[in-house]
Amino acid sequence: MPEEIDELFGECTGQPEPRIGLVGALLVGGLVAATAGLACSSAPGGILVLVAWMVVEKELDRVESGYLPAEVLPRLKTLQRLVYAAVLVVIGLFVIQGLLFCNGVYDPLWEGVIVRVVQALT
Repeated sequence: MPEEIDELFGECTGQPEPRIGLVGALLVGGLVAATAGLACSSAPGGILVLVAWMVVEKELDRVESGYLPAEVLPRLKTLQRLVYAAVLVVIGLFVIQGLLFCNGVYDPLWEGVIVRVVQALT
C-alpha cells in the first residue's frame, strides 16, 4: 500500500510498466470463453474482450500523458489492433449464435443433454 501511495505522488523510484500481460490474458481468456460459449452464451467472453479494449485504451492514454515511456507505444498499438480484431471476432460469434438460436439448434441440443443427465441420475 505505501508503494502505491508513493507512486501516486511520483516518489516511486521504479519505471512504470504497461499492463500488456493483463491485456493479453483478458484477450485470450475472452476469445476462448466466447468460442466455448457458443454452446450457451458468448456474452461473458465478449465482456472480457471489451475489458481488454478498455485497458489497452487506458494504457495508450498513459503513454500520451507521459506517464509511460514512448518506446512502449508500438507494442501497445499492435495490441490495440489485436483487440480490435478480437472485437470483430466476438461480433461474428454473436451473429453465429443468433443464427443458431433462430434456426432452433439449441432446443434439441439442450433437450438431449437434459434427458441424458436425468437418465444418468435415476
